[in-house]
Amino acid sequence: MGMDLFIAAVLFVLSFLAGMLGLGVAFIAIPVLGLFGFELKHVIMPWALLLNGLTAISAAVAYLRKKMVDMKTAVAYLLITTLAAPIGVYLLKFVSVNTIWWIFVAVLFFLAYRMAFPPKMPDTDITEIPQKQRIYGGVAAFFIAILAGLLGVGPGFLMMPTLVLLGYSARVAAATNAVIVTLPSFSALAAHLPTAQWNLVLVIISSIAAVIGAQLGALFMARRVKSLLLSRIFAAVLVALALQRVYLLTRGWLF
Repeated sequence: MGMDLFIAAVLFVLSFLAGMLGLGVAFIAIPVLGLFGFELKHVIMPWALLLNGLTAISAAVAYLRKKMVDMKTAVAYLLITTLAAPIGVYLLKFVSVNTIWWIFVAVLFFLAYRMAFPPKMPDTDITEIPQKQRIYGGVAAFFIAILAGLLGVGPGFLMMPTLVLLGYSARVAAATNAVIVTLPSFSALAAHLPTAQWNLVLVIISSIAAVIGAQLGALFMARRVKSLLLSRIFAAVLVALALQRVYLLTRGWLF
């Protein structure tokens, strides 16, 4: 039980950060849970997807209350990513664990660069984008959801920089993203359920901790964090995760 509580505490901290960034927690939780020795495809991925959906909902509620979400974009992309995510889960059976981790690392480095050096951040929050930009983003959302399903995460860590590149301020991108990533996490989870291996007590404890952490993180960001700072915090987290995973992969640790 002591180790279960420690893992839950770690996930609380990670969920606070994920909530602040408008993400589900899976993109951070997957490599961290790997450090505890859990198996990837049947334990970490379904567990992380459950936490991802719960933390995204928790953060989304906070952002909706603050009226920071572009609902036109959020609803459209929510439907697209929910339908596309299971495709990535299906493709998972054809890809090795080692390949999945290296894809994960490459994506993390690319997104870190884009978020560390984003387009010029507006002084005020941008809450609406042109319809043409929204259509381009919808096409990107389809492929992002497939890749996210393959990696066993929600699409949020890819959608967040995409929304910034479409023209949103980082704060509004985080808020809109929190709504987008709710249902895709559960649609991908549904595809994992037949082979999922659950530690029920740990799942329940960690879920409670993650929901509370995400809610607090979202409330903190809505009140205090500027867009450019938020973007660079996101980039730093991505680099740290990528370097950690490269270190483990080069030593043959494939969990």
